[in-house]
Amino acid sequence: MTTLPELVSAAHRRFAEQPAVLVEHGAITFAELGAQARSVAYTLAELGLRPGDRVVIALDNRPEVLAVEHGVWLGGCVRVAVSTRLHPEEIAGIAADCAAAVVVCAADLAARLDELSVCTPEQLLRGGAGPEPPHAPGDLVALMYTSGSTGKPKGARVTSAAWVAMLEAMWSALPPIGPGDVVLHVAPMSHFGGSVGSAYTLAGAAALPLPRFDAESALATARRHGVTAIPLVPTMLDRLVAVAERDPLPVKAVIYGGAPIHVPAQIRARAVFGDVLYQFYGLSEALAPLTVLSAVDHADPDSHRLASVGRPVSSVELSVVDDQGKRVPNGEIRVRGPQIMPGYWNGAEIPAGGWFATGDLGFVDEDGYLHLTGRRSELIVTGGFNVYPAEVENAIAALDGVAEVAVLGVPDNQWGETVAAVVVAEDGHDLSEVDIRRACADRLAGYKKPRRIVFADRLPVNSTGKVAKQVLRSWF
Repeated sequence: MTTLPELVSAAHRRFAEQPAVLVEHGAITFAELGAQARSVAYTLAELGLRPGDRVVIALDNRPEVLAVEHGVWLGGCVRVAVSTRLHPEEIAGIAADCAAAVVVCAADLAARLDELSVCTPEQLLRGGAGPEPPHAPGDLVALMYTSGSTGKPKGARVTSAAWVAMLEAMWSALPPIGPGDVVLHVAPMSHFGGSVGSAYTLAGAAALPLPRFDAESALATARRHGVTAIPLVPTMLDRLVAVAERDPLPVKAVIYGGAPIHVPAQIRARAVFGDVLYQFYGLSEALAPLTVLSAVDHADPDSHRLASVGRPVSSVELSVVDDQGKRVPNGEIRVRGPQIMPGYWNGAEIPAGGWFATGDLGFVDEDGYLHLTGRRSELIVTGGFNVYPAEVENAIAALDGVAEVAVLGVPDNQWGETVAAVVVAEDGHDLSEVDIRRACADRLAGYKKPRRIVFADRLPVNSTGKVAKQVLRSWF
């Protein structure tokens, strides 16, 4: 089987004269990217790193990210990409957990990580390119740290085979990719955006990284450079749609995932971008796409498919089980296939070929589409009844004037837990608690209706772009 380092070096050679990264005054070709990556690999070796050593990459979206990542892989080291939105102590905690040999970060962050071995991308790129280093025999290529929303982040071990299987699933699901395509990186390249981006880069597309997301400037940049693909998390998609409604952007693919999305947001996005939407479902421990909601699936605004996350890719098996592992119509989602991790760093192992419990709850409809009803840890139990946040969120999101909504359970002396909703209204809409309760009364059983409603200017998100429900919980 072809390894990830082999795919990386093959892309450098195959697309040598094509642009690999667009920069302010031109482009870095694949041949130049390959030279930079070899420089990174040799500099890391000069620092004493050996195959299998972990390299924490804490960088905003910037041109050097690909050179650092590719150099890490060519040197046989392990990519540990983290969000720069994390506190320095959180980054230090991850570095300590995986016994990282070095942290690659910008100079301002390096100054706050003085107890760690740190270097900047510029320092890694100072060495000569040299010949390509021999590919290391080790199979571990990345640690994907969970967001830590329910506790201490854990590092999911990603093998070369899993990463390659992820690429193959993306290539099968997306429109054909090659030179001439340009992928806009506004979602963090450390997470979902970078995973999707690798499928584009290794197929010959050019990367266009933007360090900060602003919908207006992102669309202007996309038009100027002929962007053809944009990976996003749903919160970014909502904001991009609000701007693009005034002046749509022609692209081949808008790929979103990493967090729940509501049907009205999908319908608005399709109205703006056309039949180019692709939803990917996956986790740190089981790389996206496990399932795909294709552009064709988005085409009918009245279809029940829009409430799903699509159908499993050909390499993935999926089952819905209860607490005893028995198959049931509605329960916990378990998956197996080549994209699943073998286990956590310094933690539990997944039996070879075994099922991985995702922690997500849901069901599969008669057409084979997976519907998620919430996280197992976020299930609301009120007065003995189960309430899935997603169904309440969908009821509220269907109300005209709702921009964002999050539903969660909060402590209640009488019911144990009660349903609470945090709602963000669209500009120019004046929503009230009566409006929210009426929308829920039209669609939901009485015990599912939120008893507590709060309006906010914006929902807080964590470093991966997911709604930070632990922050919302503190509001109550």
